[in-house]
Amino acid sequence: MPNFRRRPFRRRRRPFLADRRRPPPAARAALRQLKQAHELMDQNQPAEAAIIFDTLAEKGAKRLIPRAPQLYLQAGRAWIVAGEIERGMERLDTGLDLMVQMKQLRRLPVVSQRILTELKDHGLTDQAMVFEVKINDLFATYGLSLAAASTGAQKPRLPAKCTYCGGNVLPDEVEWFDNQQASCTYCGSLLEALT
Repeated sequence: MPNFRRRPFRRRRRPFLADRRRPPPAARAALRQLKQAHELMDQNQPAEAAIIFDTLAEKGAKRLIPRAPQLYLQAGRAWIVAGEIERGMERLDTGLDLMVQMKQLRRLPVVSQRILTELKDHGLTDQAMVFEVKINDLFATYGLSLAAASTGAQKPRLPAKCTYCGGNVLPDEVEWFDNQQASCTYCGSLLEALT
């Protein structure tokens, strides 16, 4: 005779990622620091911002958080603006290396092109040349090219800054989910296209 006993009731646990409304305390603290760093950049205090970007990047790299490369790149940018060129170049190299390690190759041409442009705009032609050699060697290994950076389809307009972390939104560098939504490069928050 079959056994028709009821199974005991078990409450289903929802994974954290399913509930994006309330991140854990450590993530909220990191988001506050990230917002502060972006505000310091806007207030022309790049050295103070660079220290925060460095700290967040190192913590993110240890945990293999996908945003860690971008934080290193932003730290490099901040150090360069602060006049600490060598320190900034080290962070840029670390950010690119981490992008490769984390297999973020799709964004690599666009990010590399932006870095080269900014180095040249700051009058750092020697550093730009060294950086370009590194990029070309890296691209040769993975079959990429800087030409891929300029051949993108026209995307909808996004807000100039992320409402959560205050980071500058660069439409060519964000990860698009569809034609109306993208992910912030720094904090991963959802960005809605402007109408």
